[in-house]
Amino acid sequence: MKTVGKVLLIPALWFMFVGCSNKEPVDKKEQETPITFSQEEQNFEIIYMYDEVQEYVDTVREKTGESNETVFIEKVFEPFKKKSNMEEISFRYTFDPSSEVDKLAESIKDLEKEKDTTSGIMKEALMKSAKELPGKDKKLIILPANPEDTFTVEQMGGVSGFALSEDVIVLQLSPSMKEDILKYTVAHEYHHLMAEESNRGMIRTILGGVVVEGKADAFAHTIYPKIDAPWQEPMTTEEREKVVAEITELRYSDDMKYYEKLREGNSSKGIPQWANYKIGYEIVQSYRKNHPEIAIGRWTSMHEAEIIAGSDFEKITAYE
Repeated sequence: MKTVGKVLLIPALWFMFVGCSNKEPVDKKEQETPITFSQEEQNFEIIYMYDEVQEYVDTVREKTGESNETVFIEKVFEPFKKKSNMEEISFRYTFDPSSEVDKLAESIKDLEKEKDTTSGIMKEALMKSAKELPGKDKKLIILPANPEDTFTVEQMGGVSGFALSEDVIVLQLSPSMKEDILKYTVAHEYHHLMAEESNRGMIRTILGGVVVEGKADAFAHTIYPKIDAPWQEPMTTEEREKVVAEITELRYSDDMKYYEKLREGNSSKGIPQWANYKIGYEIVQSYRKNHPEIAIGRWTSMHEAEIIAGSDFEKITAYE
C-alpha cells in the first residue's frame, strides 16, 4: 500500500531513472532463484529482491559520490523492471529509496531469517485465492519496506502492497509484519489482479476505484473471514452519510487528488481515514447480501454502477 497510496497501484496509474555505477559491491551474490508452485493449471512465482536491496545498501556505504536515487535505480529498480516485465513503470511513483541504510540492512537481515515462514504464508494465501478464483499465471515480488515508512509499520501491520499489473503483485515488508495481515493483503491484492484480468481498464473514475477496493476486501474476507484489516473499522451512521454524499458528488471524477483525500480522511468534513475502503466494502457486501446467487467471478467483473444499483446504496448512481 506509497505507503497506503500503493495499496492498489492500478487506480493510481489510471489517474495519472536512469543512472549507473561503475563500481560493484564487494562479494556480490548470485541472485536467488524464484519460488515456483501451481494451483491446478495456474502457475505462481515468488521473487525476493532482498539481495538487490542489500547491494544498494553496500554501494551507498561505499560513498561513491552518486546519489542514493541513482544507486537505487541501478541496483534495485532496473532489475525490478526486468523481473516484473514492466519496463515502462515510473520509478518516482513506485519507490522511495531509503537514506537509512543501516536500518535497512538490519531489516533485510531480520526478514531473511523469516523467509521460509513468509514464503509459506504467501503460498497458502495465493493457493487459497486461486482455488476460489482461478486465473492466469501470477508473480509476487517481495522487497523490504523503507524503514522511514513508519506508516506501514504503525498502521498497516508491517505490510505494504500494490497490484502492478494484472500479473504482478508487489509487497514491501517490515520485520514487524503481522502474519494475518500478510495473508489478508496477498488475497486482497490477488483480487485486484483478477479484477483487472477479467475487465481490463474498468477503473476510470473515483467511484470505480472505491468499488474495486470494496471487491478486493470482500474477496479477502471470503478467504480469511476472521481477519480484520486495519482500514475496516466500521463507520458511524453520521460518517457513512457524509462519505456517501462525498462520493456521490465526486463519483464521475477521475482526479486522483480527490481519491487520495478519501483515503486520507478529512476531519473538517467528517470523512474518516480509509473512507474509500470502508464505503467500498460496505457497498460490495450489501450487493452480495442482496444477491447471494451471484458467484465471485461474476461480481468481480461487474461494472461498479451495476454493483451499486444492486446494493443498499443505489442512490449514489443509477445503473447505466
